[in-house]
Amino acid sequence: MLFKEIIGQQEVKTRLLKLVRDDRTPHALMLFGPPGAGKLALGLAMAQYLSCGDRQPEDACGICPSCLKFSKLVHPDLHFVFPVLKTAKVSKDPVSDHFMEEWREAFLSNPYLSENQWYEAIGAENKQGVINKEESLQVIRKLGFKPYESDYRMVIIWLPEKMNQAAANKLLKLIEEPPEKTLILMVSESTDKILPTILSRTQLLHVPPLSESMIRDGLLQQESQDQQMVEDAIRKANGNFNTALQTLSLDENEMHYFDLFTSLMRLCYARNIIEVNEWVDQVAVLGRERQKQLVDYSLKLLRENFMLHLGSGELNYMSRKENEFSEKFSSFIHEGNIHGLADSFNMAGNHIEANGNPRIIFMDLSISIIRLLMQKAPQAG
Repeated sequence: MLFKEIIGQQEVKTRLLKLVRDDRTPHALMLFGPPGAGKLALGLAMAQYLSCGDRQPEDACGICPSCLKFSKLVHPDLHFVFPVLKTAKVSKDPVSDHFMEEWREAFLSNPYLSENQWYEAIGAENKQGVINKEESLQVIRKLGFKPYESDYRMVIIWLPEKMNQAAANKLLKLIEEPPEKTLILMVSESTDKILPTILSRTQLLHVPPLSESMIRDGLLQQESQDQQMVEDAIRKANGNFNTALQTLSLDENEMHYFDLFTSLMRLCYARNIIEVNEWVDQVAVLGRERQKQLVDYSLKLLRENFMLHLGSGELNYMSRKENEFSEKFSSFIHEGNIHGLADSFNMAGNHIEANGNPRIIFMDLSISIIRLLMQKAPQAG
């Protein structure tokens, strides 16, 4: 991954390049920020620049033996750690090495991939991944070897917040006293879920969300696209390039969630309990991860409708199809029910996370929606 291939983030690129050029590369670096900002790609670009045999002032050369291996994610001194879980392929003690083929394919096809997309890539979209103690032991072993080709031993840990307690404790000493010429590069979206003792031993670098102009430039580098679709994707992205890509490709899951959300709202408004019950049956078999995604999508669309109701359309991040639905529906989302609706969906998400019965969860949610949609907007003054 070359820096020039990454959309925007010039300030972050400049700081990473300067660290390497000034020979001040920290032994432990944490790139943190919102999803879809390019953190993982930036981390890989820094590692490639660090190992390049013919560094240029602003980027790796891209053609030396080291760069060619990085371009295929097969450099012997580069290691990856990411959340994994038991699957049909790996039924016992899964670690990242078991999924390297899928990881290379997933990252090379989309360097901005999300956690959910990764689980789908390994056929485990209905489960939650973890970084376990065995993974930490493997990292300690790998970084104990001398480098094969590069001056540095390197490991990129994607989503370190997924480390369980045992895994995090095992890595503490390594992060505090690593072998010479070692780079432990972590890429996080939720630093509040990482042990403070790990954060305190790590140099932190924030990667901000992408601006609309950066996302537009990135989308225009794709194959020729309908301009209206590009603008829809930019508005909906809210700084997340992966969201923009999904919108542009008319992601089937997202469209399905839109259909489910709009169907539920119409049925609840009509108080059609029989068809609500059929809707619940349909959603109950989706699997936990997709149910959580539906809840998250619904919360996002409720927020957009409330902003539209307040007359703040310029703050909306909706596609054309979502906007067409919301022009009428937003009148039913107001100060009198938005908090109750958000609380109901958040509670449903928490119960799904806790492995609750999905039929009971979504039927309870539907009844709450019926009651809340009946509420009138408060009178002004």
